[in-house]
Amino acid sequence: MQRSTRQLGVYDDRVESVFAQLELLRSGWPGLAWSWDGRMAMIASSFAKDAEPRARTCAQQAFPRGWTTNSLDTAPPALRAIAAQTGGLRAGQRLLGGSDDQLVGLWWPWGGGENISLRIGLVGLAPGDAAIARLRSLFAATY
Repeated sequence: MQRSTRQLGVYDDRVESVFAQLELLRSGWPGLAWSWDGRMAMIASSFAKDAEPRARTCAQQAFPRGWTTNSLDTAPPALRAIAAQTGGLRAGQRLLGGSDDQLVGLWWPWGGGENISLRIGLVGLAPGDAAIARLRSLFAATY
């Protein structure tokens, strides 16, 4: 019998699929340690521009969809709302989406484009939610 996961509003097998994809991303990640970004209720890691090809390949394991400032209006409403809540997208930034609208990523170049941060979150969940705790644990995200 499948039990539902209330926090994500999906069945456990879909939740397990999201975390399996996130494990693939984490296993090859070229960036520094992951941390908790309390402002955005997401985990975050940064890396140097020269690691971008590898980071992009890893990110695509969990985020098969992406939008730029030019295509943001075609993103699902829940993901567009995340972009708006975090200050909107600027040139070079990308909003990333998992295979469904529960997983969100923010790809943000900074430092004159020499560094990039990836933030990962689960849509519509409070920081104390069990799925958020699992996300933080998977990436060993510190405060």
